Amino acid sequence: MKTVVIAFSFVIFLVIDYMAMQGFDLRKWKSWLYGAVSFVCGLMMSMRLDGNWAESLKVGALFAFLILFGGAMARRHKQRYEGMAKSLFSQYGKEDDPSLFAKLVRRLLGKYQR
Repeated sequence: MKTVVIAFSFVIFLVIDYMAMQGFDLRKWKSWLYGAVSFVCGLMMSMRLDGNWAESLKVGALFAFLILFGGAMARRHKQRYEGMAKSLFSQYGKEDDPSLFAKLVRRLLGKYQR
């Protein structure tokens, strides 16, 4: 049973981590809910491993902080570089442009194209 709880908590944490890399707006309650769920995941994993409440609370707080901080930084990064990518795409984003730089712009910054 111990292994099932740890594995389930780890899978849930990985799903939340994937969502955090899309970016979190900390003004919305949904982002804080993800932080709370990651806190519970960290708490359950640590509690099942060593059984110490004080250390489990620290691990849960660390998991929540990492998720919220990482999600906020991902959102900031996305907002900052999306404008830069748009200007590069307007110059080099055409499919018929054969230059090496144009190919690199399309490949590396394709995720910012809307």
